[in-house]
Amino acid sequence: MLYPPLHELQNKVNSKYLIATTAAKRAREIQANPEALLLDQYTSKKTVGRALEEIAAQKITPYVDEKAFNQIN
Repeated sequence: MLYPPLHELQNKVNSKYLIATTAAKRAREIQANPEALLLDQYTSKKTVGRALEEIAAQKITPYVDEKAFNQIN
């Protein structure tokens, strides 16, 4: 079971794609530098789970380049 739940994550970030890409990038950062954790306590032992917990706690937010996004549309 996913922790934190997807609906809780979507309350913070409205796109599943942004949640997935942000969590993957942060998980790689945690793996490369395990001392750089942003929360005092985690429920998850895996890096992706920890990244999702940081997103739910709003310690990590995705970066969206609005200019590049508007050029595509």
